Amino acid sequence: MGMQQKIPPQFADRAERRVWFTRDDADRLLNWIEDNGQRFLGMEVAEKQDDEAWVLLPDTLDLSRQTDNFEAVRRGRDFLRDYDGEGRMFEPLWQDREQ
Repeated sequence: MGMQQKIPPQFADRAERRVWFTRDDADRLLNWIEDNGQRFLGMEVAEKQDDEAWVLLPDTLDLSRQTDNFEAVRRGRDFLRDYDGEGRMFEPLWQDREQ
């Protein structure tokens, strides 16, 4: 989907699986993305199955063509709310605007 920068330390220790986060932590990461001028590119969602394996769901938020970052972050929050559920994790994707 796009490039992802190194995860800030305050979030890296909270990731459940390297770059996957609970809804609350993904929402906090969206705040960090917005506050630090990162370009939000989208989000993926995975769900834990009964056998403890994680499955990537086909529902993906791709905002790589979105030019208004405020709107992109707003849509990211909507995505989190819509896809939140038991055993779900999210992977926000962003790009440093300095690149």
